[in-house]
Amino acid sequence: MSDRVVSLHAPGRDVLPAYVHALEAGWSPNTMRDVAPEQLAAIAADPDIFLAGLNGRGGKIRLHDGSEVERLPGVTRWIIAIDQPERPFVGSINLRWQEDAAGRPVTALPPHVLGHVGYTILPGHAGRGYASAAVAAVLAEARAIGLPFVKITCDAENAASRRIIEKNGGLFVENFVAPFYGPEERLMYRIDLQS
Repeated sequence: MSDRVVSLHAPGRDVLPAYVHALEAGWSPNTMRDVAPEQLAAIAADPDIFLAGLNGRGGKIRLHDGSEVERLPGVTRWIIAIDQPERPFVGSINLRWQEDAAGRPVTALPPHVLGHVGYTILPGHAGRGYASAAVAAVLAEARAIGLPFVKITCDAENAASRRIIEKNGGLFVENFVAPFYGPEERLMYRIDLQS
C-alpha cells in the first residue's frame, strides 16, 4: 500500500475553499464530464445545500449526455493529504451502491454506473500514492456498509489506474465497451471485501 497518508473527509465548509480553488483551476470531480461550472454556480448560490447534496440520498443526477437519473445511495469523500499541510485537498472519491427493498446494499449496478468506486486526483498531486491510499480507505467504508465486493473500472490505456486498482486487491474480470459512454475500451476489476 502507499506510504502516503490520507484521510477521507465528508465534504464540509472547512475544505470548501480548497475545493472551489480546484474547480476554478479547471479540475472536475467527474471524469466523464466537466461539472466544475455547475458546481461553482451551486456553491455560489448556497454552499450548505451544495455540501448536503454531495452525500444526500434521493434526487436526480445529470449524466454526461445531459439525461437525468435517480441518484444511487452513496458517499462522497474529499481526499486530504496529511503530508501536504499547505495544500491538503488532493482529490475526491465516491462509493455508490444499490439497495434492495429492505434497504440492504446489493452489488448490482444500473448500466449507466460503471463501478462502485470512482475517484479523481488533482493533476498536481497525481502519481504520489494518494489515489491508492484513498481507494484503500474507501474499501473500508464499503466493507462497513456490507458490500461483499466492489467493481471498479478504468480506461484500458490508463496504466496508473490499473496499478492503483491492482495494489488494492483488484482482480481483472473483463475488457468491455460501455456504449453509453462511447467506444473506448474499459477494464473491469473486482475487489473482494470479505476476509
